[in-house]
Amino acid sequence: MSGTNSRYSAIGAGVVVLMLVGAAIAVVVAMGGNVPTESDYEVVIAPGTAALADAGQEVEFFPPGFTMRVGQTLVIRNLDNTTANIGPFTIGAGETLTRQFTDPGVIEGYCSYTDGDRTFFEVVS
Repeated sequence: MSGTNSRYSAIGAGVVVLMLVGAAIAVVVAMGGNVPTESDYEVVIAPGTAALADAGQEVEFFPPGFTMRVGQTLVIRNLDNTTANIGPFTIGAGETLTRQFTDPGVIEGYCSYTDGDRTFFEVVS
């Protein structure tokens, strides 16, 4: 009798898993196949970053040749105690900026960590 109960328990667990998978597929289909993510690229400005840059240490947030795709999301978390300017984005101390890119183009602007240099990256389709 215990073998029969184990078999029913396994079948019941399998049905629950199938129901959960089906529900997840239904959500993805309802969203048009686009499953949101917290970010596709995240920049974290660590505490003390402004002081390091002021002392002459090189600070870089985007690698050379960095690109993002239309539909991707950029998140910049400023954990430092000063406002940050990275490209066209201004992120207050302790704030988080989230941007999803809807059009291709070049994103550029002033960077407060690179001695007045400009920073840029490309968004491609």
